[in-house]
Amino acid sequence: MNTRGVALLMAVAVIAALFTISLSGYALARMERVAGLSAVAEVQARGAAEAALADAMAGWPKSVTPLLPGQEASLAAVSLPGPATGAALVRALGGPVFSLNATGLRLTAAGEPLAWVRVEVLVRLDSAGPDSMIRPRKFPLGWRLLP
Repeated sequence: MNTRGVALLMAVAVIAALFTISLSGYALARMERVAGLSAVAEVQARGAAEAALADAMAGWPKSVTPLLPGQEASLAAVSLPGPATGAALVRALGGPVFSLNATGLRLTAAGEPLAWVRVEVLVRLDSAGPDSMIRPRKFPLGWRLLP
């Protein structure tokens, strides 16, 4: 009986199996890289949003404050390395309760969005400081992250 043909078939089967394993490993490594970059981009976008929120919490001129419920005013814009940008705005909710909304955006080098994060904080505006700057304080209900 001739066993040379069986050895050739076995060698081809082993090479095909090794090729499949290598291709699977390459695909998994590529997916892990994309997932890791996405996670880093989201952290950078959240950092930009929180930086814009911190800038807004430092205060703003009284003339910028919206008066009627639903009105909005832009407060702060930050740019961080990455490139990530953040922006904060204040929205009147009625009475002394206002909403500070901050968004963070992480872009690719080509300018396409990688990640976007929005953070909202409820604040109370009681009065202006001696320098006529509005200094908000967090509303007791706290803050929440919006999807």
